Amino acid sequence: MKKMTLFLAVIYSAVILLSILSIGCGQTQVSPTATKGDSSFKAFLPKWEQCISGVINGNPSLWKKNNSQSDSATFFGAFGGNEKGWKEISARLDWASSQFKESGAKVNVEYLSIIVSGDFAYTVSIERGMEQIGNMEKAAPRALRSTQIYRKEHGEWKLFHRHADPLFEKKVTEVIPQK
Repeated sequence: MKKMTLFLAVIYSAVILLSILSIGCGQTQVSPTATKGDSSFKAFLPKWEQCISGVINGNPSLWKKNNSQSDSATFFGAFGGNEKGWKEISARLDWASSQFKESGAKVNVEYLSIIVSGDFAYTVSIERGMEQIGNMEKAAPRALRSTQIYRKEHGEWKLFHRHADPLFEKKVTEVIPQK
């Protein structure tokens, strides 16, 4: 448990550091339609969206091709759990994609933040799609909130870390006063 807590602290610290570096060093926050920033990363994003669409149609091959195969890569998938290292991530992608039926679904990604700094980048987004999971008779809407870290490996962008979970509406809970 201590190792996992430390690992999470390191990942979130890296995201914060990338944000600070991108602001402090004059890097530009880019959107897919922006004219500034790393053009190779902007070109990578539509390709990455195809990777997600492949998985929600039962095919992990594009995702696997565009995922880091490093032993330090990590994956916190929307079905829960976590994996570290390519061997575990590859098996997880096979399992996760097997949960979906081919439906022709395409993901629509709403980028809330895109930061590129040198050979690292991250995105914070909402992924929406009509997905057919398990024994569902027809596709239903599903939205995930996703934080992803990418890095360049041998000149190509690769997903290095993913954390995704279902998007829920904010819930106000009643605060019970302490006695």
